[in-house]
Amino acid sequence: MKCNNCGTENVEGSKYCKDCGHLLIQTRNKKHKKRNLTYVIILVLTLLGVGIGSAQLMSDNAEPPEQVETKPEEPEVTKEPEEIEEVEEIEEIEEPEETVPAEEQTVGTVTKVENIVPPSEQEEKIEPKKKEKTAIIKEAQQKVYTVLSEGGQGSGFLFSDTGMVVTNAHVVAGYTDVVVRNINGQDHPGTVVGISGESDIALIHVEAFEGFTPLEAEMGTTDVGTEVIALGSPAGMENTASIGYLTGIDRDFYQEFTYEDIYQIDAKIAPGSSGGPLVDATTGKVIGINSLVMEEGDSIGFSIPLYSMHGQLSKWVTNPMSAEQVAAVFNVYEDFNSYEDEDYEYDIDLEMNFNEANLSEFIGDFRYYYELALKEEDFFYVQNLLVYQSDIYNGISEYIVDISGKGMEFNFTKLDISDVEIFEDYAVVQTEEAFDFKDGAGNWSVQERSKTYTIVMDEYGFYYVSDIVNKE
Repeated sequence: MKCNNCGTENVEGSKYCKDCGHLLIQTRNKKHKKRNLTYVIILVLTLLGVGIGSAQLMSDNAEPPEQVETKPEEPEVTKEPEEIEEVEEIEEIEEPEETVPAEEQTVGTVTKVENIVPPSEQEEKIEPKKKEKTAIIKEAQQKVYTVLSEGGQGSGFLFSDTGMVVTNAHVVAGYTDVVVRNINGQDHPGTVVGISGESDIALIHVEAFEGFTPLEAEMGTTDVGTEVIALGSPAGMENTASIGYLTGIDRDFYQEFTYEDIYQIDAKIAPGSSGGPLVDATTGKVIGINSLVMEEGDSIGFSIPLYSMHGQLSKWVTNPMSAEQVAAVFNVYEDFNSYEDEDYEYDIDLEMNFNEANLSEFIGDFRYYYELALKEEDFFYVQNLLVYQSDIYNGISEYIVDISGKGMEFNFTKLDISDVEIFEDYAVVQTEEAFDFKDGAGNWSVQERSKTYTIVMDEYGFYYVSDIVNKE
């Protein structure tokens, strides 16, 4: 064996040069390590065939051969070739398993955990909070009012817990003092504290309503096709509700007032509905102020989006107009100063008369709410259309109590107005009616009735049923 330092020939297998003492295993180690490197390369190629991902990670993290050869003085070089081979092979095999970055595993795990949403939360995000229509109507009617002024009558609804009631400007028409009636028939004085001569909105303060929770307002736009409920006091039918759909948006009208981007609805409204709320039939939120009706052909109603007027109404709540400012908008008083005189007596004198068309419509609405009262087994839906504590009022109330919980069903199928007679103090409406009836035993039958309704009217023009006579 020739020493590569001094050139002296040494006995084969010697570790040190007999002449200069130089380490003779150096050349063998290099060759051996080159063989080891060859084995590693073969191993890498084999792993590439088994799994590209693992082989890639191993090759990215493997040390270059040059770095291995630059450590001849480290203790492991004194080991026998067999020992070096075993150590190097173990290190080269174990390294690929350790080269998978821990941060990649952590990030993947965290991402999955952060994206997990409990099923209950998923349902809340997907499904909006819904209410039953009957519950929405009952809740809303407690905060929907009839507004009476010297200029006529309309509707309104509670806007704030400070007793502020929204209505149309054309309902109060510039009068400073009005009467506001609740669902129980109780009248309360109201003072107009805000009115616009352009946007057909007004705000009334009713001291008796202070502290009441108002109806919730929808502050965004509502989509076409949304089911809606229109509440108010149309055609003398105090505090009634009708169901329909929002059929159009961005409608513009320029009449006495400017109506821009208002909603179009097919829910039935009529004179007297003005100022009442348009409610989303799913959420119960107020989306509009019912303001116009087109009676040519099928009745089409229009409602001012509440969100578009919310800012102005809120300003009046915190900064109300004076009586002089309200009166000046329409100049309905010949002499406002005389109105303010202490001797002036405020009086509402409305000349109301029975109308055949309104009477027929009233009976149709009464039948609708009577069917609803039977279905829900709740007298609430019809009580406000009956003369309080009359025989028919008490009779229907007791009947609904008697049938409650017995599984009876009523499906009204026919209503024909056969005759209308108008007298000085009352009117009589004759009808032909039919309905499908299921008794408590589950037996169905068809029931037919000829009915005579007696209708009376109060001083404000609202209709009430005072008697019903059935002729089978």
